[in-house]
Amino acid sequence: MFYVYFVGTAGSGKSTLVDVFSRWLRDRDQDVTVVNLDPGAKWLPYGPDVDVRDYISFEKVMTELTLGPNGAFIACADMIASFAERLKEETEKDNPTYVLVDTPGQMELFAFREAGRAIISTLCSERTAVVYLIDASLMRKPSSLASSLLLSASVRFSLLKPQVCILSKSDLLTKKDREIASRWFEHIEYISSIIGKEENPLLGDFSRSIMLTLTELESLTNIIPVSSITGEGLDELFAELQRIFAGGEEEFVDVGPFRIDDIWY
Repeated sequence: MFYVYFVGTAGSGKSTLVDVFSRWLRDRDQDVTVVNLDPGAKWLPYGPDVDVRDYISFEKVMTELTLGPNGAFIACADMIASFAERLKEETEKDNPTYVLVDTPGQMELFAFREAGRAIISTLCSERTAVVYLIDASLMRKPSSLASSLLLSASVRFSLLKPQVCILSKSDLLTKKDREIASRWFEHIEYISSIIGKEENPLLGDFSRSIMLTLTELESLTNIIPVSSITGEGLDELFAELQRIFAGGEEEFVDVGPFRIDDIWY
């Protein structure tokens, strides 16, 4: 059983990717359980197999504890940890091969609080990976790219789990954007030259320092462009998870040919 946590800033496309990737796996005869950990979600593109909203009511927390939205989200995040054992039992009752976990939209509540680490430890401390989503719109400005990668590294160091970094909504990328992305990590000098074009010299210097530091820490990895609309990158994402979980061997499934039409209802 393998747990995959989808983490990213609000609006980066976590829930949509969980929906599409779960159907992609099921179409390849994989047993999948989808878990929703966002107690404040009003609507989801998928029907969760395990739903934290069955245990915690965001509205009740706000009302009974007289908290504002932000305080209620923090309280809910801590409450989720207390239900982790029950979530684990419900998740594993059908013995799925993959468990896809859709984390809260407020990323910091899961990634940077002790409750998030406790949830991961309780559900499955091993055979766990994190998929970190970077919104493709953030790569058009060098400083935004640098800050996004720094945030990705922060999540990696906080959760201390193998991490796959993806560029979500890749269908929004122009041809020029793709050319830049393909050269990101081949040559650090190329990245530095792009960042050096920032209009604000201080911002450019700061961004360049971030990139160099991440390189020294070996926290820069290849980013996989993924689109939940076209299906681009789903096979590469699966292959990277296979590498993490099975040492690179195709132990579980031959992904075979892929068409986005295969997974739409």
